[in-house]
Amino acid sequence: MPEYKTRLRYRIIVAFIYFLLLSTGTAFGQKKILSGTVTDMQTGEAIPFVNISIKHTTTGTTTDTLGNFRMPFPKLTDTLSFSAIGYKPVIKLLPREDMVSLSVVMLPEVFDIGEVEVAPDEGPMRALFGHIMDRKEANNPDQYNKFSYKKYTQWQYQINNITDKLLDSKVLQENANLIKTEEDGTRFLPLYFSEQLVFNEVQRDPQKAKSTVLADRTSGVGILDELEISGYTSALDMEVNFYDNHILLFTQNFISPLSNGGWYYYKYFLADSSLVDGVMHYRVHFQPRRNGENTFKGYFITENKYYSIVEIDADLSSTSNLNFLKKLHLRSNYYFVNDSTPFYKRNQIDALFDYIPFETRNKKANRLSLFYTQAATIDEVTIDPPEEIKLLTPRAKYETIKLPGSYSRDSAYWSNIRMEPLTQKQLMLEHTIDSISSIRQINFVNNLARMMMTSYFDVGKFEIGPYASFFNTNEVEGHRFFFGARTSTEISENWMLWGGLGYSTRTQDLSGMGGIGYKFQTIQRRVLSFSFDDKMIRTGENEKILYLYENAFSPTENNLVSEIFKRNPLDEMFRETKITGRYEHEWYPGLSNKLSVNYFKHYSPEFYPFMRNGEPANSVSATEISLDTRFSREEKVIDDGFLRLYMGTDYPIFHFTVGAGQVYSGNTTNYYGRVAATVKDNVYLGMTRFDYALEAGAWMGKLPYTLLDIPRGNETFGLYSYDFNLLNYLEYVHDKYFHAYLEYHLNGFIFRRVPAFRKANLREVLSAKVLVGSVSHKHEDILSFPTTVSDMEKPYIELGAGVENILSIARIEAIWRIQPKSKLDVPQFGILARFEIGL
Repeated sequence: MPEYKTRLRYRIIVAFIYFLLLSTGTAFGQKKILSGTVTDMQTGEAIPFVNISIKHTTTGTTTDTLGNFRMPFPKLTDTLSFSAIGYKPVIKLLPREDMVSLSVVMLPEVFDIGEVEVAPDEGPMRALFGHIMDRKEANNPDQYNKFSYKKYTQWQYQINNITDKLLDSKVLQENANLIKTEEDGTRFLPLYFSEQLVFNEVQRDPQKAKSTVLADRTSGVGILDELEISGYTSALDMEVNFYDNHILLFTQNFISPLSNGGWYYYKYFLADSSLVDGVMHYRVHFQPRRNGENTFKGYFITENKYYSIVEIDADLSSTSNLNFLKKLHLRSNYYFVNDSTPFYKRNQIDALFDYIPFETRNKKANRLSLFYTQAATIDEVTIDPPEEIKLLTPRAKYETIKLPGSYSRDSAYWSNIRMEPLTQKQLMLEHTIDSISSIRQINFVNNLARMMMTSYFDVGKFEIGPYASFFNTNEVEGHRFFFGARTSTEISENWMLWGGLGYSTRTQDLSGMGGIGYKFQTIQRRVLSFSFDDKMIRTGENEKILYLYENAFSPTENNLVSEIFKRNPLDEMFRETKITGRYEHEWYPGLSNKLSVNYFKHYSPEFYPFMRNGEPANSVSATEISLDTRFSREEKVIDDGFLRLYMGTDYPIFHFTVGAGQVYSGNTTNYYGRVAATVKDNVYLGMTRFDYALEAGAWMGKLPYTLLDIPRGNETFGLYSYDFNLLNYLEYVHDKYFHAYLEYHLNGFIFRRVPAFRKANLREVLSAKVLVGSVSHKHEDILSFPTTVSDMEKPYIELGAGVENILSIARIEAIWRIQPKSKLDVPQFGILARFEIGL
């Protein structure tokens, strides 16, 4: 599934819900409602998403994340039917009309030998599963080297369970008509509806992919509508493929019921069979063998001619291992192209996110939640088409082309091309969403959400920021205040001007920045910019950290949070003035260059003054030209004016940088060169995840130590992924270095098997960091190394073990500095923490 899009939009909507929760009001009357709770007979726990149907009607409802339901009191029947995957159906007579609540218990369904007519050795089911595995590779739609197809997709988001208090809030008092009511009487606020038709052409070897957008229509609240995913687009994703052994959902791998090792994780039951057009179809139910593992429950239908999957319907067996997500339902249909070639037909994803990741005292209260659904239908499939895939950029691997007029198709066009008609609910969504976007308070919240992504708050023709720089404090500057702004797209979509001014109370100095940039109107990204910065930076701070923290707005870790949680004074700082000219050129999606020309001037700091041959040195300066090459594969990005946000890829991301320059110190000039490289990736190993990042580099010539590699230390009680957490700044200086950052996320592999820890949803994490480096003392001809710096006699190694996902927002890790022992009295052991919100 397009995991990047789900996560991004969900975070935006969380900010929106935060605002709504601040609203208060009073309740008002409504028509008579029947409410109730459905629980598990054996455990007493609530059962979410039970299907409730009203006899003699086509209407019904489902229970929410806490097993509660609400619906208008039925008038035409005295019977309700309750059903859920993994439970026996329940038929319930309605209470008297003067009673408005109903409690229902359901018994887990246990398939015994008599019910499923399977021999004690599970022989028939094992034989059927064996045939499916024998034909698995041949039936997998991803096997084909070259194919094309049309794909029609619908996306929909809404906030469920709008309360009476919210209806009576200032935000919605005058816009109550925008709140819609489901058939069960619950209210929802629509946020996003989109439909898209694309023609996709795919070739595996050599890799080429082209997506031609034929029609696209979107209605979304604020930033949901404005920010568009590009790069390797969602249109080229084939969604969930159950033929894979593992299915990646958010940040965890789930075992497919069609996995080669499926018998180890699942129980399979041959529930039914029927003859369809002369071919026998078998309905197989599956459920987890053990609780707490990343598995599904549901059924699939297979046929006995090719033993391919016709249909599969699955729910996550448990969402306790995923924050916020309370329900995920997947449904896939396959069909035969030319009566013999299996391929995708339809994929649907339904997900429900509970805004509050913890229980409240009032467990029966309806909770605000985000409902997301996506349905993709495939048609006009051609296997091994004769035409060559022609890309506009010959060396590119993939591209998206938007046909002229594709975003302005009329209703007649849409009526003819839709592969499935819109429901009445979808028809009314567009007008409602447009009206919601015009509410002043909603626009304010939308700007807050944008600020969290871009670091700037939009006030019309200008944007104020970056917000993280407004206030700071450290030993050198005292309190530092800053105000900055930049032009918005209301002034120009091609040009941008930015600037800002800061003041430090201790030094009583002014600092500032300014710049101008131009973005070329080309299909691929082309940006030219010139900038000036005058500010205090931390010794060793440079832009190569942005190769790892790519969406960071600044390479600095000198911020208010660092100062609050410091274990040592933050005083390793000096003033830098910097003039930069930069040109960014994207050759094709996934390959880009940045050519930079820089002038630096570093001024002698107060606490670590520059020395040269035993004499004070006021400053040192340098000019440099560098070229950075960035390569990634099948990566999603967001371009918002000059800003680019990288949304991730399943493949490694590489940077390779070369640079050369001159250093000016005293009356001498020295030439130098440098090379640097980084690679980072996430590797999924079953249900666990291994993250790694590697850095290496070397300098040639003579440079001041401020331009060499100063390993990123951590002098706070916070935990950093790409810093050495028990290393001080200025312990080492290197002109040749290698850094390795390793993390192994077990995702609750151990804790979920321990009953006392299972409900806490804790996750284990192990880490290791290695630093190897050396330095030539010839660099001291320019600036002497600070007295804190020592030669590295053996590699630096730190190991960590900890727990993440504490209360869904915190990670605590014990860190050991294995070697070498610090000469600066840095502790050999520490317990560090950080806040992180993720699924």
